[in-house]
Amino acid sequence: MNTSARGPRRVVITGAPFPEPSVRALHEAGFEVTAAPGDLDEEGVIKALEGAWGYVLGGSERLSAGAWDRLPGLAVACFLGTGYGSFMEVPAHPSPLHFANTPHANAIAVAEMSLAHILDLVRAVTRTGTEVAAGQWSERATPSLAGARLGIAGMGHIGRELARMTHAAFGTDILYWNRTSRPELAALPYKAVDSLLDLFRSADVVSLNFAHEPGVNDGAVTTEHLDALGPSGYLVNCSRAELVDPAALRSALAEGTIAGASIDGYYTEPTPAPAADPHGLLAFAPTRLLVTPHSGFHSTQAMARMAEMAVENLLAVKRGETPPYAVTG
Repeated sequence: MNTSARGPRRVVITGAPFPEPSVRALHEAGFEVTAAPGDLDEEGVIKALEGAWGYVLGGSERLSAGAWDRLPGLAVACFLGTGYGSFMEVPAHPSPLHFANTPHANAIAVAEMSLAHILDLVRAVTRTGTEVAAGQWSERATPSLAGARLGIAGMGHIGRELARMTHAAFGTDILYWNRTSRPELAALPYKAVDSLLDLFRSADVVSLNFAHEPGVNDGAVTTEHLDALGPSGYLVNCSRAELVDPAALRSALAEGTIAGASIDGYYTEPTPAPAADPHGLLAFAPTRLLVTPHSGFHSTQAMARMAEMAVENLLAVKRGETPPYAVTG
């Protein structure tokens, strides 16, 4: 690891524009800051990082554990967000490279996006808006969140925010499943269920808000779950697309097993053209499927806080310290 290279240390930031106050803080600390596209493949990222000291992963690119060995000058890699595992594979063996993230800074933003997806699906906002744009007019009644049962899979920071928002705004009944017990929620007007399948059986809408662990819980939502949700049920996924078996979702949408679904992000990012989609799902948008471009975490406020935390991580490594938000393999 080269932390004493001549000239300014270069930090490469991918994805959306980094907030100016944080760019200024890096410049004041003596860093050179460059931007790179957030949709590069692994080889493109490695090329962009040649000679770089720091890397802030803010795009949709994904790096395998072996990629880091090809970046001997890199001192620190920081993921903008909490669930880094799907994008930044940390080596299982000790590494001279520091890895970090910006945990929970975007919890409110992702909860907001989950609620936006829920409202869009249940009240048919995108579907009917698209119909009007095509010269069609529909006044069909839609369900309401008032008195509905929302099932939240994953009661971490995002799930708890979503429960709070939805119950407070609409009086929606909150059911939840979590992989570990949450005794601190016992005093709240929420009901725990025993399994993910029980959640799908009991809810009108299910929101996936637990972390994707590549190779561990891929396809956690199967045909059995979607059958249990039923023809009037909706699935919202503002976590990672990979949590849902794409073949099961395609069949459920094609056969009307569920009323509709949404994903913030996709199995490949950016999305291919619908005709080239290997999963055959994009053809259902926007009538049965809502897809947004992995933007749930990108509120202005969340981006500002994530950038501040990333700067804290970089400055700590510059001082020879462990990043305050370090992660390990």
